[in-house]
Amino acid sequence: MLDFKFNKYKIMNRFFLFCSLIFSVVIFSQQKEATIDLTQLKTKILKLVNEERKSVASPSLTFDAFLLKAADDHAKHIAKVQTLTHKQTNSKKINPKDRVYFYGGNAFELVGENLLFTGIKNQIYSNEDLDALALKIFQLWKKSPNHLKNMINPKYTFTEIGFSIDSENKKIYVVQLFGAK
Repeated sequence: MLDFKFNKYKIMNRFFLFCSLIFSVVIFSQQKEATIDLTQLKTKILKLVNEERKSVASPSLTFDAFLLKAADDHAKHIAKVQTLTHKQTNSKKINPKDRVYFYGGNAFELVGENLLFTGIKNQIYSNEDLDALALKIFQLWKKSPNHLKNMINPKYTFTEIGFSIDSENKKIYVVQLFGAK
């Protein structure tokens, strides 16, 4: 009789642990916000842009730290105001060139800017998801004559891409700066 009780409790205990494990997996697998490797996304976008530039005999773009600071700043700004605008109200950062100079990029003689927002999913982005998102961003800019003009302008040799994720509204704001010294 004692063996039966022991086995019964052992089985119930294992069942309880199994149910707890399943409950934990279900709870923790429900993604509350997007998880996107922005460094990988940026690299994938740059690869697409440089492929497009190569097709029109423009030199490849390289990243620049001053442009990064200005691009990140403006991505945060447009996400905050939830409006696509090339202007800011801060008198020292009104336009793209002002922002680049504000962050120390005084050697830039020419600055261009592309920006957009697009929808994202509340999920962990795989490498394939990042490829698809990079292609979506690239194609949105490529379909716009003014954005494409910046993208393939042979005078630009530097670039940087800033992001801001708005999890609540399921959007990513993207700013690509271009520069020539």
